[in-house]
Amino acid sequence: MSNEGERKSGAEVTERREKQMLESVDDAFNEVKATPQRTDTTMNRAKWLACIALCLTYTTSFQQNSCTAAILKRIDEKLGPTTYYNWMLTAYTISVSVSLPISGGLSDTIALGSQNVAMMIAAMALKGIGSGSQQLALVAIAEIVPNKHRGTAQAALDIVTLPWAVFGSLTGNAMVKYHALGFRINFIIGAILNVLSIASIWMYYHPPAGTRIIGKTQWERVQKLDWIGIILMATGIILFLMGITFGGDEFPWGSAGTIVPIVIGVLSLFALGIWEWKFAKEPFFAHELFIGQGRTFSLFLVITFVGGMSLYAAAAFWTQQVQGIWTRDPINIGLSSMPGGFGNAVGGFLGGFLMGKSRFLTSRLMLMYGVVVKFIADGVFTTFTPSDFKLAMGMGFVAMFGVGFMLIGLIVCTQLCCKDEHIGLATLVLGSVRAMGGSVAVTIFTSTIQNTIKKDSGPRVAKVVMRPPYRVAQKQLPALIKLVVGGKDELAAKLPGVSPEAVKATRQALRYTWALAFQRIYYIAIAFSAIAFIAAMFVRDVTHNMTDHVAVTLQNDHTEQEKKSDVEGRS
Repeated sequence: MSNEGERKSGAEVTERREKQMLESVDDAFNEVKATPQRTDTTMNRAKWLACIALCLTYTTSFQQNSCTAAILKRIDEKLGPTTYYNWMLTAYTISVSVSLPISGGLSDTIALGSQNVAMMIAAMALKGIGSGSQQLALVAIAEIVPNKHRGTAQAALDIVTLPWAVFGSLTGNAMVKYHALGFRINFIIGAILNVLSIASIWMYYHPPAGTRIIGKTQWERVQKLDWIGIILMATGIILFLMGITFGGDEFPWGSAGTIVPIVIGVLSLFALGIWEWKFAKEPFFAHELFIGQGRTFSLFLVITFVGGMSLYAAAAFWTQQVQGIWTRDPINIGLSSMPGGFGNAVGGFLGGFLMGKSRFLTSRLMLMYGVVVKFIADGVFTTFTPSDFKLAMGMGFVAMFGVGFMLIGLIVCTQLCCKDEHIGLATLVLGSVRAMGGSVAVTIFTSTIQNTIKKDSGPRVAKVVMRPPYRVAQKQLPALIKLVVGGKDELAAKLPGVSPEAVKATRQALRYTWALAFQRIYYIAIAFSAIAFIAAMFVRDVTHNMTDHVAVTLQNDHTEQEKKSDVEGRS
C-alpha cells in the first residue's frame, strides 16, 4: 500500500509540475503576443540615464587600455627589463577574445602589487576578462535606440572616449614621470572608475528580464556554455602566438621549440572549427550568424580582424616607436600620441554618424573608405626616418582616423545584419575577433622588432662606437646595446671603457635600427590592409535595415510610460 501511495503521490507531483510548465509557457506566449511593435523613437529620462551609465562603463574599459598600453616599455624598465613585456597587452587581448566577461576591478588590485613583469601579465589577463563585460555597452546602447539611430549612438559612445583616446598616453606617461607611485597610479584610477561604473549600471540600467528557460537554474545554464570551444580557442591562440614569439628569438625558426607550439596551435583552431560546426550543442560561434551571411557577417569578421591589428598595435607600438626613434621624454611621448588618439575618436564618430546618410555612404563604401585611408597611411609610414617626427605625428592622425572610421562602421553594420536576439552575440564575436587580431599583431610585431634589433643593432653600433673617438671594446657591445635598448643609459655609461658620449652615439645608431624594425612592421600592415580592402569590396549593403525598430524596451522605461499614461488618463 505504501508503494502504491508513493507512486500516486509522485504522479500527482509530476502532473502538477507539467501543469505549471504549460501555464508558464502560455503566460510567456500571451505576454509576447500582447507586446506592441517596439517603435518608440523618443529619448526619455530612463533611456538617457541608461546611456550615461553605459558610456561610463565603456570609457572605463578604454581608459585602462589606453593608459596602460602607452607605458608598457616604462613598466618593463621599472620591473624588468625583459624581452616579453608586450605580453602584457597580448594577455589582455587574448582574455578579451576568449573569456566570458565576469570581473572587472580585481585586476587593478593585483597590478598595484606587481613586483615583476610576470605579475603584470597576470593582472592584464584578468583585466581583459573584465573589459569584455564593459565593452558590452556597445550592445546595450544599440538595443535601446531605433535601428536608424544606431550609427549615431555608436558615434556618441565613441566620442565619450575622446579624453582617454587623446590624452590617455600623455596621462600614463605623466604618471610615470611625476607621481611617486609611477605607473601604479593608473590602476588606482581604474579601480575607482570601476566602482563608479558598477554603481551607475546598478541604478540606471534595467534591461528586460527576458524569457526564462523553464526547468533550468542559472548554474545549469552556465554549465551548458560551450566550454570545449572556449578552451580550444584559448589553447590555439596562445600556443600559436607563443610559437611566433619564440621564433628567431628564444629558438631558431626551424627548431622544435618554435614549430611544435605553432603546429599544435593551428591544429587546435582547426579542431575548434570542426567542433563548432558539427558537434557543439550550443556553439560559441552560433550557426545563425554565419548561415546566409557570407557577404555580411563573415566578411565583417575578416575586416575587423585587420582593424583589431591596427587598433591594439597602435596603442602599444606608437609610444615604443616614438621612444626608440625620436624622443625618450615621457611627456613628449604622450604629446606625440594626441594626434592619433584624436584621429581615432573623430574617425569613429564620423564612421557611425554618416552611415547610410547618402548613396555614397553605404556600408560597403564606408568600410572601403576606412581601409583605403589606413592603407595609404601605412605606405607613407614605411618612408619615415629619425628626422621625420612632425610628419609622423600628422600621419598618425590619418592612420587612426581610418581605423576608427572602419571599426565603428563595422559595429553598426554587424548590429544591422543580425536578428534582435543575436545582437549581443554578434557584437561579442566581433569584439572577440577584433581582440584576436590585436593579439596576433602584437605578437608578430614584437617578434619583428626583437629579431631586427638582434640582427641589425650589433653591426650598426659597432661601426660607430668601435672607432675613434669612442674605441669601445667589442666584448662590451652586447651589454651596451642591451642597456641602451632597455633605457638604462646611466648603467651603460658605467661599463668599462664606455663613456657617456659613446652611450649617446649608441642611442643615435639604434634609432636607425628601430626605424628599420618599424618599416618592416608597416609592410606587414600593408599586406593585411590589402586583404581587408578586398573583403570590403564584396560586402553587401545593410543600411536598408536602418528603420524605426527598437530591439529592447527597458523595464524602467516601461514604468515611465505607464506613469505618463496614468497622468494623461486623469487629465
